[in-house]
Amino acid sequence: MVGLALLSLSSTSAADVKPPAGLRCLERLYGIKSEPRDGGFVAQLGKSVLPYDDGQAKNAMQRIESPDLEDMFSERYRTGPIRKVQRAEEDPGRARVEALFMQRYGRTQAAVAAALVSVDFVGSRVRVHRLTASAFRAVAHRLAKLVQHKPELRAFLTGIGGTFAWRPIAGTQRRSAHSYGIAIDLNVKLAHYWRWRMNSAGMAWDNSYPQEIVDAFEAEGFIWGGRWYHYDTMHFEYRPELLDAACYSERDEKRLE
Repeated sequence: MVGLALLSLSSTSAADVKPPAGLRCLERLYGIKSEPRDGGFVAQLGKSVLPYDDGQAKNAMQRIESPDLEDMFSERYRTGPIRKVQRAEEDPGRARVEALFMQRYGRTQAAVAAALVSVDFVGSRVRVHRLTASAFRAVAHRLAKLVQHKPELRAFLTGIGGTFAWRPIAGTQRRSAHSYGIAIDLNVKLAHYWRWRMNSAGMAWDNSYPQEIVDAFEAEGFIWGGRWYHYDTMHFEYRPELLDAACYSERDEKRLE
């Protein structure tokens, strides 16, 4: 992973020290192991040992380009009414430690592809990682009930842009969440994306996706790209650690107020 150095496997014992809230969540939700070391904590990700906090001062873009595990929680993901995102630092969830996702979902295209299952998603068949299939099915169940009462919502759930695709994020060398079968793009034609709106004045946040669809995904552990300054309103990805209040430490809460 760019910007994260491997640490030696020697450790210090501090059994009475509790891991940070975010790290405890990653242990619970991603099945990793951690231990105290050199006054901080490290996480075991396969053959790699990564620091929870690499000690580097970073701006918002550096946290996205070269994140440590702590950086994933640097910007609180907030649910609730859809609002225009105007603060450039507000990109909760775009900081992804690739080693974490590779350890959880697969390190190669072949490994992830072998773990894919087919799910009925409100009339469309989509391929998603087996570890997230139950979450996708739960969202699909919520959305199907919504469409029964509001047929006009079906338009957003047709012409689906895709789920699994082993590729980098456009314009970067960072791996897309789609590479792990944990993300879905809904109807591209009804979406807004920051790269489509770039001009001399910058980029103007815009959205046509309704609150009900966003709420349905967030209720099952998915974050929405429409809550980013670098917005991608068709995009939803399974990131339960960002929707659990227990995953943010008191220090984070004070800093993020």
